[in-house]
Amino acid sequence: MATYTSARRQQQAEATRQEILQAARRLFVERGYASTTMADIAAEAGVAVQTIYTSCGSKRELVLALNDLIDQEAGVAELGKQLRMAEDPQTIIALGAKISRQLQERCGGLIEALMSAAAVEPEAAAAVEDGMARHRAGTEIAARRLGKLGALREGMTVPRAATTLAVLSSLTLWSQLRHQHGWSLDESERWIAESTARLLLRDP
Repeated sequence: MATYTSARRQQQAEATRQEILQAARRLFVERGYASTTMADIAAEAGVAVQTIYTSCGSKRELVLALNDLIDQEAGVAELGKQLRMAEDPQTIIALGAKISRQLQERCGGLIEALMSAAAVEPEAAAAVEDGMARHRAGTEIAARRLGKLGALREGMTVPRAATTLAVLSSLTLWSQLRHQHGWSLDESERWIAESTARLLLRDP
């Protein structure tokens, strides 16, 4: 009975944490990061302010936790697993483009809100830096996989391939294609995958 009660409490605590993160996400997108207080998040989630600190920590820790939420909603773990197991270079590049597409499609508003606030808000800057580090780590995995398969074109090193992948799959580029040039998600994903393949892979 004690074990059951403990597990149930853990589930309830995790559910409360997720409600808080979702509330923060909604408010950051709707109002902007700087205009959203911890009291606002508490009211939106229907909890006390102290509950936020108990469940998620400080505002900095809460914002950093949003990166886990972003990865979860974008399906990064599953797509990353497929990428690491892929044997076909074109598939690896397509999966990389798909990951960045789903980040943009499902969480683009939140990411843009954090990036807009990063210049003046240290907590948002820390979250953006952490997100960029995750992005870079993912592109390094893809580049090493392509190198292991012997798929990189002559003169293309694994570090240079990782940089190329990072630039062409960045949320900044996605935002330019979507908002400045009016491209659809499908057009953007296809162009990024095709351009990356031309730059990185040996001729078939």
